[in-house]
Order: sequence, then C-alpha cells, then structure tokens
Amino acid sequence: MNIKDMNPVVNAGTDKNPMMVLDATIMVLKYEEATRNSYKVSNMDDYLKYVDGYRDGYNATIPLGEGSWRLTKWEDSDDE
Repeated sequence: MNIKDMNPVVNAGTDKNPMMVLDATIMVLKYEEATRNSYKVSNMDDYLKYVDGYRDGYNATIPLGEGSWRLTKWEDSDDE
C-alpha cells in the first residue's frame, strides 16, 4: 500500500465525542504530490491553503444530519 493512497482523516476521539483530524504526515505527502513543491517553512501559507481546501472538499462530501461530523478549522483562542 502506498501511504499517499491512505485517507488522512483520523478519528482521534471516542464514539461519544468524535474528534476527526487530518494526519499531518499524509497531508504533507499529498501537498507535495499535488503541487510538486517540497514542504518548507517558507511556503507554509501555500501548504495551509492546500490543507484548508482539502478540509472544505472533504466536508462537502459529508451529509448533514444527526450524528454527522465534519472537520473544523483550528482556531487559536485569545480568551483566557
């Protein structure tokens, strides 16, 4: 099996509280394959746009309804 063919969506939660995350290693490989650019800190903005686009595309395939979940954007909170 090629790791680039794996689904980067990982269930890191429980049945009661599912927390779906994107596996960073697989996303870096998918980014490099799709853009033909090597992952570097200098192109972090481009990488983050790619990951956001992947998340939005993935969420578009998930039907809305009871018990359905979606990947959400990580947002830092300034509230302390």
